[in-house]
Amino acid sequence: MLKSCLLCNRGLNNNLDLSFILSFRKITPKLVCEGCITSFSTLVDHKTCIRCGKLSAILECADCQQWNDQFVNRAMFQYDEAMRNFFQHYKFQGDYLLRKVFQDQFVNFIQKILKENELIVPIPVDESTMTSRGFNQVTGLMEGLDWKDVLINQRSNDSLHQFQRSRRERLQQDSSFILKSGCDISGEHILLVDDIYTTGATLRQARTTLLRNGATQVRSVTLCR
Repeated sequence: MLKSCLLCNRGLNNNLDLSFILSFRKITPKLVCEGCITSFSTLVDHKTCIRCGKLSAILECADCQQWNDQFVNRAMFQYDEAMRNFFQHYKFQGDYLLRKVFQDQFVNFIQKILKENELIVPIPVDESTMTSRGFNQVTGLMEGLDWKDVLINQRSNDSLHQFQRSRRERLQQDSSFILKSGCDISGEHILLVDDIYTTGATLRQARTTLLRNGATQVRSVTLCR
């Protein structure tokens, strides 16, 4: 068992008392201290936009009113300062162990909203990112789920990542996704999975690719919005 928090390195108390031992319940070791885990802002059980999942006092947020489409996303957490710091270490500095921080929660969240006939499809990273980082941060958060690898991200080595683009550039960017050769998704209902919903451009590009290749319905879920 880990003896220190994955995020702040403070000591963790994973000691089991007699009542827990006698209960024969499954042991779920702590990975993150209480102080760190409470620094993240959940969206669960809060009023959110029915389209993108953003914290919102109105039914459909201003961003989604501008999109004016039928795309639907669900999210677990707000993309705030605590979450930005998390992704700086996990995604951009490549600390793969940090996938464990939200993995169980995110997998449970996906399982709760997954419909019986839906196919889970993660957003892929491009070849250059996979080579330099060594992992897909999205699939790292999905361990234990049955998902299908059907998309290819064709972003070229000299083009900007989404986080390096302005909002306007993201919205104007042509899709970098294509369907893998030999994949048949005709008639499929698909649940796209990504780590962060910012403008929604990436998910919509992937959705368009899937629909053009025969998918019947595509919605998405993200760790944060």
